[in-house]
Amino acid sequence: MGTITNPPITIRRADDTSALRHFECGLEDMDRFIHDQEQGLAKYIECRLSTLWLVYEGEKVVAFFALSKDTLVLNHHDRDHINKDEKLSSSLPDKENNVFWERDKYPAIEIDFFAVCKEKREIKGNHLGTAIVESIAQITAKDPLSSTLFLTVEALHTPKYSTIGFYKDHCGFEFSEKAREAYEYNMRYGNNSTTCRMYKVIIPL
Repeated sequence: MGTITNPPITIRRADDTSALRHFECGLEDMDRFIHDQEQGLAKYIECRLSTLWLVYEGEKVVAFFALSKDTLVLNHHDRDHINKDEKLSSSLPDKENNVFWERDKYPAIEIDFFAVCKEKREIKGNHLGTAIVESIAQITAKDPLSSTLFLTVEALHTPKYSTIGFYKDHCGFEFSEKAREAYEYNMRYGNNSTTCRMYKVIIPL
């Protein structure tokens, strides 16, 4: 398998999951969830718990993601981490800004579900997933109706498959303090968690 350069993609809002009828990401549990019309992705979209977006190359669906409103709670460890990280802190008000840093929670958008098709995932050096997350950041940061400062995600983390490395190493997400402690504990003692909460500063672009 060789490396490829991703052709242009387009992102379109979808009202239902009908376009995903033949979509497969190659992960058995996720594919089952995508195609389950009664308890799976379709029900989340029908109940307006998430908004579905389809990613196309030409007329082919190569990925999808679903978003919802969220709030990010930062404890004092999170705030210290952000203020000590020059890349993160440069995007936010300085630490003396009490109006900003004394809040209990901050406006965010959560990536509820995200999958790239099996065909693309199997190509070495393909960065489609990273490009899509960057597109999500651009879309949400420019939301004209509400402020959004962070992207959040419950990164899948199981013995068989983990997305933590993808979000952390390729997309610039950070662990929330509580999630970081839980992740390090689980790695040390062999406990198996299913998700790990992470966040990404999305301003300025």
